[in-house]
Amino acid sequence: MSFCPKCRYEYEAGALVCPDCNEALMSHLPLRKTVAMQPDDSWVVIGRVPSGVSAEMAKGSLDSNNIPSILLSPSLTHFAGGLNVNTSLERSSAERNVIMVPREYREEAEIVLEAVLGDELIQPDI
Repeated sequence: MSFCPKCRYEYEAGALVCPDCNEALMSHLPLRKTVAMQPDDSWVVIGRVPSGVSAEMAKGSLDSNNIPSILLSPSLTHFAGGLNVNTSLERSSAERNVIMVPREYREEAEIVLEAVLGDELIQPDI
């Protein structure tokens, strides 16, 4: 079997080029860089926002920039298991939504959220 590295379609042995993408076929597909589907230690806290409206604006902005994100409502932050969600943010008001992104998206997410939320985003004390 041969695979197209671009569209990832599988072809019968003997095919050399993907007819759709015009890419040279490979004997196996390269691994894709993926992110965790649930928050774990590869996810980091970007900050907190004071209201549900701000949280939804933040989530929408991150989604529109193709940045995976998770919002933890105030009632769920203490259920985050071994995550250090509350450590640096505990001193802030408990009634705030936590925004988390995969570690590799942190800088981009901070730029997007600063532009959208400005002072509404409460940065974690690290």
